[in-house]
Amino acid sequence: ILCKGQEHFRLWDLPGAGTPKFPLNSYLRVMGIKYFDLVVVIAAGRFTETDLTLMQEMDRNGVPFFAVRTKIDIEIENAEWDMGLSEEETKQVVRDDLRANTGLPDNRIFLVSAREPEKHALPRLKREMNEILQRGLENKVNRALNRKLSVRRYFNTLVNNDEFVHADA
Repeated sequence: ILCKGQEHFRLWDLPGAGTPKFPLNSYLRVMGIKYFDLVVVIAAGRFTETDLTLMQEMDRNGVPFFAVRTKIDIEIENAEWDMGLSEEETKQVVRDDLRANTGLPDNRIFLVSAREPEKHALPRLKREMNEILQRGLENKVNRALNRKLSVRRYFNTLVNNDEFVHADA
């Protein structure tokens, strides 16, 4: 993913939650997810109860996240073969299911295929990730600058600049 200032971004592939080594009840805390700028939850099939619980917790903690359903090309082929559904009908069924189970709006749900990356929602996912990461970086810079200005104002109220003698003076 190409981002302006990409040296400020790191992508992490975290282990799955809900295993003996990474129990769900401590996963967000142990992984430090509430400090992430963006989380992408990816599943090749239906999202599990663990995935949905993590999404609810991220939502509660204000962590931006996307739900990505991979292998949509296989789902399209299967639905056409088994039920005679068109590509768009299949995508709509999958989107409706994701929306119902995750509570996410369509703009945070992405149906992708590694076999046909440009055909489905991968380009939109890249754009959305870039926008959120850029916004997150800008917010962090603004907060840092505001903190610096607040500290400077506070310092100036404590010290009368006319009476303050610098150590190097």
